[in-house]
Amino acid sequence: MQTLNELETAPIPFEEEEQRHTRRLLVGVLCALIITGILLGGYLYIRKRHDGEVARVAAANEKPKALPAKIEIFVDDAMLKDKDTVLGGTLHNISNEAFHNVSVELLLRRRAGAGVETRAVPANPSDLSPDGVARYSLTVSAKDYSSAVLGRVVAGDNRADIPFKTLPGAQRPPLPPPGSKTVVVTRPALRGEQFLNSPDKPERIR
Repeated sequence: MQTLNELETAPIPFEEEEQRHTRRLLVGVLCALIITGILLGGYLYIRKRHDGEVARVAAANEKPKALPAKIEIFVDDAMLKDKDTVLGGTLHNISNEAFHNVSVELLLRRRAGAGVETRAVPANPSDLSPDGVARYSLTVSAKDYSSAVLGRVVAGDNRADIPFKTLPGAQRPPLPPPGSKTVVVTRPALRGEQFLNSPDKPERIR
């Protein structure tokens, strides 16, 4: 029968020591694999989130692609009529679609306060078939508004936007030349042009 001191000092068998070493090695390798997996998963998560942020920023900064124009508008020069200004132009449907209830929106800048007012001007005729032509016209007070810009073109019951492009229209006719007027200026004759002596008024020449 072995005593407690003999058990503590007795050497551990080689097979048991090998098994303990193998278990410790396996536990170490497993812990290393778990830690490596956690680190790799965190890196992939952060990288994916970063790529998503970059994609969102790029999408936000990307300019929307311009749609091909379906209507071209020939914008006339503003015409003066008495104390009013006539704004107008011509719409030409260059698409293969037919548009119903067409109108243009003009942005009018007020002289007082520099505010902007939107005016919807229906086309005449309001329906535009392919290759169809229509006119729009608006008369405003020249003393109330300083400028006008074509905002958008809408059509249909839902007032959907129609892509358009603008071109120069009719030009303002030149102002008539001022009427000619003949001005006659009379001036008194210089004394050097008068006769110093005459038979009626003889004078001595000094």
